[in-house]
Amino acid sequence: MGTLIRDIQHGLRLLMKQPGFTLAALAVLALGIGANTAIFSLVNAFLLKPLVINHAEELMGAYSRDSKKPDSYRAFSYPAYLELKEHNTVFSSLMAHNMAMVGVSDGDTTRRVFVDMIDTNYFSTLGVPLFQGRTFTADEERPGSAVPVVIASYPYWKKNGADPALVGKTLRVNGKVYTIVGIAPEGFTGTTALVSPELYLPLGMFESLQNDFEGTVRPLAAADNYTLILVGRLRSGMTQQAADAQLAAGAAYTDTRDKDRTVIVRPLARLGISDAPMSDSELRVPSILLLSMAGVILLIASLNVANMMLA
Repeated sequence: MGTLIRDIQHGLRLLMKQPGFTLAALAVLALGIGANTAIFSLVNAFLLKPLVINHAEELMGAYSRDSKKPDSYRAFSYPAYLELKEHNTVFSSLMAHNMAMVGVSDGDTTRRVFVDMIDTNYFSTLGVPLFQGRTFTADEERPGSAVPVVIASYPYWKKNGADPALVGKTLRVNGKVYTIVGIAPEGFTGTTALVSPELYLPLGMFESLQNDFEGTVRPLAAADNYTLILVGRLRSGMTQQAADAQLAAGAAYTDTRDKDRTVIVRPLARLGISDAPMSDSELRVPSILLLSMAGVILLIASLNVANMMLA
């Protein structure tokens, strides 16, 4: 250790004797290391870092496909979601949600933030316990109930001073007062790494939120209001192929307009929420290229410093 300390002291004395060289070397290395750090952080957040979901491999997106047009998909209505949840033999748990944007008031300013309108099964299906508080009740999910309650995200809690008494307090969403009933766990972003909702609202607030921006809208309970994205957790031992076969054989809706539609399941995409299946595979090649380019930049920076030292 004594030799190491003397070597470090010697190196620092040499660097201080040549401040121009030292600053140039630091700038070159900072550029190379900074580029690598930034690109790796981006790739890690979007593609590598696991989502905060329990046994994510068991989760599947449910998609409504037109059997006459296999490339045509649409979201689910609330009645179709209830029927699928009650009569399917594929999922041990099924949840529904819908992303939206709202205005959240902070004093005299209003921020536009993403929220997720969710059902009572949302957190249990994802296998994620809340950090504090409770999830929504069946009455709060019921279409048209308009019970103004909200679950805050962990970043929102931290942004508000990590207040241990935040549950029970109120905030304003689109000018209306909501009561905070829970706080989501740290690192939780839902089913996607692309967009992290700041707040979670019950499905019972659907009409209220939509009316704030669009005026009168179709109620959530309407059979032709296709607005919900479904995610389910497969039963133990159930495969994707077996699930597709069982859903095709047994998931007939009472609504005659759905007679030509079938339900399929596909793995969830990390970078999107859609009513059609998505894949992240097309992003792997650009990610590898980005990381390779960052490595080349760091190599060039190191060679530049080596050349400076030789000179």
